[in-house]
Amino acid sequence: MTIDNPLRRDTVTVIDRVLTGVDERGQDVYEDQERDVDRCNMQPVSSTEATDDRVQVVTRWRLAGPSDMGLSNMSRVRFGGVLYEVDGEPGVFGSFGGLMDHTEAFLKLVTG
Repeated sequence: MTIDNPLRRDTVTVIDRVLTGVDERGQDVYEDQERDVDRCNMQPVSSTEATDDRVQVVTRWRLAGPSDMGLSNMSRVRFGGVLYEVDGEPGVFGSFGGLMDHTEAFLKLVTG
């Protein structure tokens, strides 16, 4: 029996960089591939503003999703029309009986 988690009602789009070949100079060629992942939860974490010579805002979110979502530190995530970068290495967590298995990552958006 699977119990649905009411907190995981968000759908995000994961954008992965995939190696598709090599160019004429021997350099790797990558392509972005998008896929929707449901059963996710997005929560705002913090926002900081630096006003040295310009205004820069860094906003961070916490993403929790299925343990098999295949998120990497090179992935980007689109949610609510905003494109975020994965900040650091995502973690995959297991639990007794599998009920709380999940992937967790911090996302960031830098503007300015």
